[in-house]
Amino acid sequence: MSPAMPVPPGSAIAAPWGVFELLLLVAFAAHLLAMNAALGGTLLALFTPGPDRGAAGFLARRLPTSVAVTVNLGVPPLLFASVLYGQYLYTAAILSAVAWLSLFMVVMLAYALLYVFQSRALQAGSGLIAAVAAMLLLAASLILVNVSTLSVRPDVWKAYFGQPGGTILNVGDPTFVPRWLHFVAASLAVGGLFLALAGRKAAAAGDAAAAARLRLGLGWFTWATAAQMLVGLWFLASLPRDVMDLFLGGDRLAATVFFLALILAGAALYMGFRRAVGVASALTAATVLSMVVVRDLVRRAYLAPHFSPESLPVAAQVGPLLMFLASVAFSGAAIVWVVRVYNTARPAGRG
Repeated sequence: MSPAMPVPPGSAIAAPWGVFELLLLVAFAAHLLAMNAALGGTLLALFTPGPDRGAAGFLARRLPTSVAVTVNLGVPPLLFASVLYGQYLYTAAILSAVAWLSLFMVVMLAYALLYVFQSRALQAGSGLIAAVAAMLLLAASLILVNVSTLSVRPDVWKAYFGQPGGTILNVGDPTFVPRWLHFVAASLAVGGLFLALAGRKAAAAGDAAAAARLRLGLGWFTWATAAQMLVGLWFLASLPRDVMDLFLGGDRLAATVFFLALILAGAALYMGFRRAVGVASALTAATVLSMVVVRDLVRRAYLAPHFSPESLPVAAQVGPLLMFLASVAFSGAAIVWVVRVYNTARPAGRG
């Protein structure tokens, strides 16, 4: 499809686009944190050194839950993105349908293997199980990066006319590799922080094993965060010149958010070296949210010649929107209550 050919303008939405934009950004940031913990935790469990692999066993008990949380948190941003960018997202999914439809089976198989790994983490051969699960999760991340890059490149959709079987991969995009490596580095950083954060109370109480896990987790966090910042600069340089210039002063909002993300990442890295786990975690969450905003601005810059969510017509439906927000508030309160009950009922000393 030629970029000069029109793309459907999108359907009317039930509320001003900014409402869905805000929900998309917050939901996607939460999804990314869970996804990074799941993938990063799996990679750390695979790479954990030591004869007893205690950290691997500690992570193994949490990995299936982290994958389940990731999948559930992935639904809201997908729906919000479909509202605002559906004609681009769905087209990309159709063009790469073979990979896109395999995503769900790949994640389900990884989820099942992590349950097997949970029960055999300290046994011989467990490393192979973790390795296969990690490869499947990495494959899932490649599929998602493929759809993400393809959805903002209408100029490459014309490949459909020579390849109509749903097998189009956008691996030739200059941003594909740095975008994916940026995600993998972030996963290792968040996975390390997840390991450190989960055991910090036990470490403070004098648990030597927990203290070792905390040091190991913070080590992964700091060095992976440093690597992520370097790969991030590569990702920035791989963007089209007009898009890159927006973040280097061409657009005030884009430049402000980008440099804020750098400052937050640097502060999180510093706190990681200082072993301030709680502060590093808060700064990391803020960094992820700011980088989600940067990602959204990149998407809007790519699509700007053809489409902007501000152009979507609004067919106001206050009732369903209020019911949705009330359901979100109720569900959030219920989840908080369940977690508190679980933490209260959990036997003392159970990691």
